Amino acid sequence: MSIDPARPAPGNAFASLRAGIKIAAILLASAVLMPPQWLLMRFTRGRVAFVLPRLWFVCLRRAMGLQLEIVGAPRETGGTLFVGNHISHYDIVLLGSILRARFIAKDDMESWPGVRFIGGLGQTVFISRRRQDTASMATAIAAQMRPDHDLVLFPEGTTSSGEQVAPFKSSLLAPFLGPQAAAQAWQLQPFTLDVVSVDGRALSAGGDRDGYAFHGGMEAGPHVSRFFRATGARVRVTFHEPIAIVPGTDRKALAKQVHDIVADSLSSTEMPATHEA
Repeated sequence: MSIDPARPAPGNAFASLRAGIKIAAILLASAVLMPPQWLLMRFTRGRVAFVLPRLWFVCLRRAMGLQLEIVGAPRETGGTLFVGNHISHYDIVLLGSILRARFIAKDDMESWPGVRFIGGLGQTVFISRRRQDTASMATAIAAQMRPDHDLVLFPEGTTSSGEQVAPFKSSLLAPFLGPQAAAQAWQLQPFTLDVVSVDGRALSAGGDRDGYAFHGGMEAGPHVSRFFRATGARVRVTFHEPIAIVPGTDRKALAKQVHDIVADSLSSTEMPATHEA
C-alpha cells in the first residue's frame, strides 16, 4: 500500500480540524456576546459590565480545551488588586473566566489587531511600562480606579516558562501606594499560575511545557497554531491570602513580599486541595 506524500497524515488532518472547530467556536461566542456587551457599556461600567466578558472568557476557555484547577478562593467584593506570575497569553482567558476584573496591559498591545476594541469591552487598562513613564502611569491608573472594580496585574513585565518567577517590577505597584490611592482601601491578593499538563500529558510525565508557556524568542503565530491543534492544557491557579495595601508602604518591600508568596507556591512539592472551574 503506497502513501501519497502530498496528502497530510491522518493525525495532522485531525489536528487541523480540531483547530478549525476551536476558531469557529471562538468566533461564534464573540459574535453572540460582543454586541450586547458594547450596548451594555453605553449605560454602565459597574460590576454588571463584567458578567458578559466573564462568560465570553468561559466560552473561549472551553473551546480552547483549557482546564482549570483552583486552590483557595478569589475575593469578589471589589477593590482587589490580583497580582501573580505570567506564563502565557492564555493566562488572560483562564483568569478572565473566573474573575470579574480589569487587566492591566502594556500599551503597545493596543496596536495589535482587534485588541483595542476587545480590550475596551473588558475595560482593560493600557499603560506604559517604561521607567521614565512611571509618574504618568500612576496618574492614568488612578484616574480609572473605581471602588467596585478589581484589577489584575502581572508585575514580572513579561511571560516566563512558568518554572520560576522573575522579580516583580515594584514601579507597577506605585499607583496603589501613593496619595491618589488613599481614598480607597485596596486589598492585594497574590495568585500563582502553574502548568499541570499540556495536550493530555502531565508535565511530571514528560509533557511539553512550551506547548502552553510563551516566553523567550517564541513567535506568537506558530505558538497559537500549535496550541490550537493540540487538545489543550490544564493549569492550576492558587489564590493566596489577601494583603491590605497601606498607602505609603515601601513598594520594593511589598513587591518582594508578594513575589516570594507567589514563587514559594510554585516551588512547593505539596499537593493542594483543588476544585475545577
